[in-house]
Amino acid sequence: MNDAHTNNDDNYTTTPQLKQTVDALWRLEKIILNTLDFKQVVQKIVDSLLTELNYLELGYRIVVLVLYDEKNNVLKRISISQTDEAKKALIATPIPFPKIDIPLSALDNLCVKVFMFKKPASTSFWPDILTPPFTKEQAVEMQKIVGIKTSLAYPVLSKNKSLGILIFSMTKNENEVSKEEKDLIQGFTDVVGLAVQNAQLYTKLEHTTEKLNRANVKLKQLDELKDEFVSLASHELRTPMTAIKSYLWMVLNKSQNLDPQMRSYLDIASQETEHLIKLVQNMLTISRIESQRLELTLQNLDLFEIVKLVYNTLKIKADEKHLTFTLLPYPEKVIVNADKEKLSEVFENIIGNALKYTPDNGNISIHFTTEKNKAGVHVTDSGPGISEKDLKKLFQKFGRLEEAKQSRTSGTGLGLYISKQIVELHKGSIKIESEVGKGTTFSVYLPLA
Repeated sequence: MNDAHTNNDDNYTTTPQLKQTVDALWRLEKIILNTLDFKQVVQKIVDSLLTELNYLELGYRIVVLVLYDEKNNVLKRISISQTDEAKKALIATPIPFPKIDIPLSALDNLCVKVFMFKKPASTSFWPDILTPPFTKEQAVEMQKIVGIKTSLAYPVLSKNKSLGILIFSMTKNENEVSKEEKDLIQGFTDVVGLAVQNAQLYTKLEHTTEKLNRANVKLKQLDELKDEFVSLASHELRTPMTAIKSYLWMVLNKSQNLDPQMRSYLDIASQETEHLIKLVQNMLTISRIESQRLELTLQNLDLFEIVKLVYNTLKIKADEKHLTFTLLPYPEKVIVNADKEKLSEVFENIIGNALKYTPDNGNISIHFTTEKNKAGVHVTDSGPGISEKDLKKLFQKFGRLEEAKQSRTSGTGLGLYISKQIVELHKGSIKIESEVGKGTTFSVYLPLA
């Protein structure tokens, strides 16, 4: 080009070749924007101008990226180009490079002015960009050692917000810097703003993800400790509670001359002990379910006979409330492959709930169906029904219904949760149909053997 100027002594050309510049700038953008890791981005920013655009031949020797540290309100040096002059500067500096911080209160510092006013500036006097933290003498000495004549400072912006500055130091005077060079540096700095912001966002996301992963691991460990504690506590509580229950039974049934008031107290104690044993058993079952340690002892059983045993056990409670309690006979055997004890617990929970919530003189009926290789057990009551809002939390742990809370009906909300888990372990399902004021039907479906 006609306006190119070559200085043989310093071996650089003052004006870039236009087409080469455009091509190289495209490569530069691709290199920077394709990298998201913050440490890699900031190093590529200060190196790529010199390597990709070959600006060493134009007299550029040191490129420094400075970013704003909001926490400490300083401009902090982040990266420096890997050139011989940069190495000399790093050796000569009395302050380690990562600690060369410029307080934003240093309004005479050129870097602060560029950052605050978002306009480029230049200097041939290094104290303008290094003081503070350097003294004037230290800055002048460093400039002499490195051999820099001019430094250009450009703001690094993103959506018109200052992120920091880029400092381009060279071995030529400012009047030798062409308009094309300045335009290209401006374009490059714009790309840097986008790259820095992308890298910062990505790094924050990585840190957040890492924190979440650590928190999840910690929560998992705590959850395992909780399960272990519940399991151990349940084991330890079950033995003394069973002993208390046995001694209370002996006192109530073997004592001939027991004071009526005392018998009443002991009856209450016996009932509460039974509730506590049931709670401990439920907690132990949940612990085993959630740690996948609940084992089923499967055998071919008549489902009708299992339900009939539960029905006979609970009929006394039904009679106490004057309920019409009906188990409709089924003409054929309903054989399922199941754990007798666990399945009995399911029907005790479901039929027991119907007994609990059905008012005196109400109706509860149990009937069977079979279709498409599965059996259905349907428990229908004439209780208050369940609202749509409560239906959603019916099978959750400790998911007690509003009706139960308001009437202060005893219970933990664990029975139905456990029942659902046990039925699903049998590859079955539980469905519910309910209408407020008209009652509820629980249906348990199990595959036929």
